[in-house]
Amino acid sequence: MAEDMVSIDGGRLYYRRQGHGDTVVLVHGFGLDQRVWEPQWSALAAHFDVIAYDLRGFGRSTLPDSAPYAHHEDLRALLDALGVERTHLVGHSLGGGIAASFAVAYPQRTDRVLLSAPLLRGYQGLGALMALLKRVWQIAGEDGLAAARAAWLGAELFAPSLESPLGRECLPTIMNDYSGWHWQHRDPEVGLDPPLAQRLHELAAPTRVLVGTRDLPDFLQMAEALASQAPQAALDVLPGLGHGPSLEDPALFNQRLLAFLRAA
Repeated sequence: MAEDMVSIDGGRLYYRRQGHGDTVVLVHGFGLDQRVWEPQWSALAAHFDVIAYDLRGFGRSTLPDSAPYAHHEDLRALLDALGVERTHLVGHSLGGGIAASFAVAYPQRTDRVLLSAPLLRGYQGLGALMALLKRVWQIAGEDGLAAARAAWLGAELFAPSLESPLGRECLPTIMNDYSGWHWQHRDPEVGLDPPLAQRLHELAAPTRVLVGTRDLPDFLQMAEALASQAPQAALDVLPGLGHGPSLEDPALFNQRLLAFLRAA
């Protein structure tokens, strides 16, 4: 396995890479880093050239500064630096929105896309998720980062994942390593313009959306919206699972993931 840093405009991204064949890039969610994909790593690396990286502001990658940037453009810069012309994309939550945004912006560089509980920038009508985000930001400002981390990890969003052995093993460790930068600074990340939620009809790649029945209603609604508006998307609802199916039932997740990617 190779691991290194690549330079991007305004910073550096950490990545690891292993395997041979068609490339698959794994994109993690908010507050997490590439380690969250450990349950998928060996299964994918047996068949694919797998790349997992830390988003700007997370893990070992550099923090944002005051200059605007876009996560999907960081992904493009990573692929350019690693000599990858086309790739499959797998994204979770925030990472799902980033993967979908890349697929909209760079359809010629996108193969198949699997999105787990994707977060759609610009989606209207979010309830519980927005309330949670506001509460955690407020706690960070009033009580500090340790209290904010505890509130974030202790939220309903993560409860199903923490019921699983893998979730209990990795989520607290990864979350404790999160810098908390976003809770104390204005993030200048810009995303697509118009935002992703208004451009789902442009997501032309074959796309599979996974969402657990125990996830927040907001994520169920976003999954349904993407699956109904993207022309080659299908929705796969996972009974009994929550926001982190890749940790909660990795055998099921890996089976669905490999079947979808190898159907190309």
